[in-house]
Amino acid sequence: MSKRSQQLFNYLVQIAENIDVATQAFENELLESPDFGTLTNHMKAFEEKGDDLISKLFTLLNNTYITPLEREDYVTLAVTLDDIVDGIYACNVRFSLYGVEHATPTMVEFAKVIHACSLEITAAIRKLNERKLMPIREHIKNLNILEKRGDQLLHAALRSLFAECRDAIEIMKMKEIYEILEDVTDRCEDVADVLESVILKNA
Repeated sequence: MSKRSQQLFNYLVQIAENIDVATQAFENELLESPDFGTLTNHMKAFEEKGDDLISKLFTLLNNTYITPLEREDYVTLAVTLDDIVDGIYACNVRFSLYGVEHATPTMVEFAKVIHACSLEITAAIRKLNERKLMPIREHIKNLNILEKRGDQLLHAALRSLFAECRDAIEIMKMKEIYEILEDVTDRCEDVADVLESVILKNA
């Protein structure tokens, strides 16, 4: 494999590792007494790093004649990976915008699920880098399970919110935040779907 082809895989690994570090930081912060302003700045930095890595990947892709995977697979995988950090950053923006002062247990649980997803994604992308395609299916299975956990968290959170909260504005704020967090788990499952497609094309 040429150096350029290997570097394409290396960029995918770096993008996944950036997600892993971002989701770990997100989880850790929510487990403590979060400073949401500082956290938003941190997530913005992770988002910008991801954008820079994707830009470099696309530039290299455009300058590489023959690629190990189909070009559209690199593009789709990079974009779906990027959506994860974008979603976390969007959630943090809402924290600041809505004046959220503390993390709810549901937010913490979502952060744990999202970080667990990132671990599965990073492991899967590393296997893709090593061209170990079939073992990736175990990570795809786990991502599907974690996405269902995200659905369950959202349903439970909304039931409690509507049953216990009497402040309509607060309901709107929390509902949007929970839905964004659940959407991040959906984006993780999107990565699993792309990986499954890659396996089918290349196995």
